[in-house]
Amino acid sequence: MVDHTEAQLAPTTPDSFIGIIGNVQHQTQGGVFPQSGYDLGIVEFDDQGRCFGDRAQMHAIMAKIEAIWSQDLIIILFVHGWKHNARTSDDNLQRFQDVLADTVKKEKVASVEVGGPPRPVFGIFVGWRGKSFYDALDLSENLTFWGRQAAGRRVALGSVRELFGRVRQYREHRLNENDGKGGNSQPLLVIVGHSFGGMIVFSALAQSLIEAASAPFDKVTPRFADLVLLVNPAFEAGRYLPIYDLVVERRASGKSTTQPPIFACVTAKNDWATGLAFPIGNAYSLVTESFRGSRERDAAVRTVGHVSWMRTHLLQEGGAGYECIPVDGSEADGNPFWVVQASPAIINGHNDIFNPKFLAFAADLVFAHVRYSRRLKYRLPTQAAPGPSR
Repeated sequence: MVDHTEAQLAPTTPDSFIGIIGNVQHQTQGGVFPQSGYDLGIVEFDDQGRCFGDRAQMHAIMAKIEAIWSQDLIIILFVHGWKHNARTSDDNLQRFQDVLADTVKKEKVASVEVGGPPRPVFGIFVGWRGKSFYDALDLSENLTFWGRQAAGRRVALGSVRELFGRVRQYREHRLNENDGKGGNSQPLLVIVGHSFGGMIVFSALAQSLIEAASAPFDKVTPRFADLVLLVNPAFEAGRYLPIYDLVVERRASGKSTTQPPIFACVTAKNDWATGLAFPIGNAYSLVTESFRGSRERDAAVRTVGHVSWMRTHLLQEGGAGYECIPVDGSEADGNPFWVVQASPAIINGHNDIFNPKFLAFAADLVFAHVRYSRRLKYRLPTQAAPGPSR
């Protein structure tokens, strides 16, 4: 793990045996923390989805984006989930910095392979009160699932959409630099959400994903990001049904693309939080809502990753670390919307999202985009390799 002392993040007071994590801001107003090789941005939202204080963290992020308006960057935006926040001691924040450092190294390799200078890396960590209560034995936290689900829904409708809109504007500006100017700008924007963070991301980007899936062309071009990666996302599969229907139509019409996947939802097979607690908590919808058939009913209470008929790939241990196998053979190739079930060897339960084998898969997924975008930038032939398949 990388030494993060240079980050100059706020010191963390050690936890007592049991306690409440308040609805407070954990990091300084600075918002952007230069690191060796990359920049780290942190913006936090309260339990009602608003920026803290005088919005200084948001302003710092915006100022950073404005400062790089004329450059191609790799921006990786991560929204954490249940049982986490933006405290310096939080392992999600620490491991996210490891991912950013590794991205810098891999971008340098990709620049040598394809050509051109390596793009700078800017990581944005979105913090909210995913962790509200704790004890030293990690038992009482499990009782906060439904309360934090409600908080995540409020955050999803709040100022986080301003942040998403700002990074989208940057990406669109860079891509529009190509129009009529002979340029070929290729920024790369990856948005990642875990658990209720996946719900926050999907809520903000669903319209963009639906528009992309409905495109009458082989290639799809989402407005918000090059890749949306959800890991153990905690939202009902019924919200994915409009995209699922469009994906089924695309594949039935023979549309196929050589671009890497633009959407990947990866869920651990043994994730009890989304596989057991979530359906129990949403069972009331079976009484209060009406459904057209068993599939709609199934999608109302289960998350996307636990609905077998939505699944496109299986992610399991393999000779080189992992194997990503289409569930229906070659028909899944060329489909840019992936719903992946991961074996316990890859993601063991709800929070094992920084498992080295899963990180290898995620890195290959991201750098399939890196190589694809660099080939577009330097007008090289794109390779017909939709994503990782070790």
